Amino acid sequence: MEILLIVGSEMGNAEMVGDLVKDELESGGHEVEMITDGDLDSLGLADRDAVLVVTSTTGLGDVPQNLEPIYDALVEERPDLSHLRYGVVGMGDRNYKDSYCGGPRKVDGILEQLGARRVCETLLLDATDNPTPDEDAIAWLPTYLAALEG
Repeated sequence: MEILLIVGSEMGNAEMVGDLVKDELESGGHEVEMITDGDLDSLGLADRDAVLVVTSTTGLGDVPQNLEPIYDALVEERPDLSHLRYGVVGMGDRNYKDSYCGGPRKVDGILEQLGARRVCETLLLDATDNPTPDEDAIAWLPTYLAALEG
């Protein structure tokens, strides 16, 4: 299966998780294209079926800077994504109560508004409780994959 992996990372933790998730998916025979920057056009979402977003939160619950152009374009252009199936791995810090995992929640929200179908529960990882977010994300992957294939 071809999977577009979109990674939003401010300090590098989400990118580390994305790298390991990519390796795990590829070792399972999936074709993975990992995107860490670019614009909406470069994603080619019209030609995609499966997307996995791994993103952290920055500022007051915002998406990381490398995802801002994509997120902003989704909000402004509002393409029809009803053909798309997706999952989200979100990273945040519960010490920031009002904005905990705000970035992942915003990405999840806009994808859903545009008609994309979330195939399983979003994985939200708290930096204070999850010292190994990569292991938690990899442990969650079979749930995502089973939902895509089901």
